[in-house]
Amino acid sequence: MGFQKEEYLRALVQRTKRLVGTHEVILLTSNKEWTNNQDDYSGYSVKSEFFSDDDEEKILNTLYKIGFAVRQFCNEEDFLAFVSTEQQSLSNKIVVNSAQKGTKIGRKSLIPAVCDLYGIPYVGSDPYVVSLCRDKYRCSCILAQNGIPVPGAWLYQPIGAWIHEPPVNAGELSAKPNYEAASIGIDESNVCTESTIYKKAQQLESVYHQEILAEKFISGYEVEVPVIVSGNVPTVFFPVGISLGGPRKMGKRILNYHLRSMDAYEYYNFSLENPQAAKAALDAAYKTAKILNIKGFGRVDLRISESGNVYVTDIATNPHYTTGSSYEFLFSQLGFHYDDLVACLIASSIGEGT
Repeated sequence: MGFQKEEYLRALVQRTKRLVGTHEVILLTSNKEWTNNQDDYSGYSVKSEFFSDDDEEKILNTLYKIGFAVRQFCNEEDFLAFVSTEQQSLSNKIVVNSAQKGTKIGRKSLIPAVCDLYGIPYVGSDPYVVSLCRDKYRCSCILAQNGIPVPGAWLYQPIGAWIHEPPVNAGELSAKPNYEAASIGIDESNVCTESTIYKKAQQLESVYHQEILAEKFISGYEVEVPVIVSGNVPTVFFPVGISLGGPRKMGKRILNYHLRSMDAYEYYNFSLENPQAAKAALDAAYKTAKILNIKGFGRVDLRISESGNVYVTDIATNPHYTTGSSYEFLFSQLGFHYDDLVACLIASSIGEGT
């Protein structure tokens, strides 16, 4: 990691400190205990993405440590009631949003859309980009058209047919809900062959009631590239490798729902494992952030084949930054503290002139 990127992070920290005293932070979260979430899947709960009480306490204490006054909401409806009745200007608020209850496609776009409506500054991408990046198949198509390496992709629709054609000569495939995240709906049985992919897609559609992505399975490494975008310029940081214990090469193993929900994985600096592939991953992540117009902060997920070829597999526009996240690992490896991480995320989206 170069000196310039560390200086860039320090500048973001200072930018946030200049907002203290003039801005109030509104923290929106989905909490495993306190959020009223009545719309869920059976077996694979969306609550795996929700914050624990410890997560929330850590973020709140960090915001207080930075010096902000904080107003917190654990349900989107409460925030909507607040902004619709607040008589004073909302332009001196900064919304830090991790609210995402329910199972509908646009659940992560609601709060950014409301903030745009009321003119409230917020951390992260705009509602259009958030929705676009939740659509794995169409996002993959856009990246492929722009020369970004992605696995071959096919889309199974609820009408019981593939959108164009079924997979042919594709080798091993991975099936997953097209609009989900956090490994929801994913376990080892999702790795299929051409002869079993249709049945698996039918099964997943019957549970998740959405389009199902069939993707060429890449055996090898799994990495996450944190991206911070300030002033429309993405800055990418070293690829954070994911290990399930034992060899760092994942091979045909996957980070499934149960492993992710139990935090049963470890991180490492993939640049030290394979510098050449890491450079290719950074290039792909940078171009992905530019093409999709990611704002503030995000994360580009990739699989890297055993021969070193990189493939973008997912984009998170509002990735976790709490304990057990690749963001926390990155900042700790660079010698920064957790309050520096939170400060950087706020400054990246708010800008110098706010």
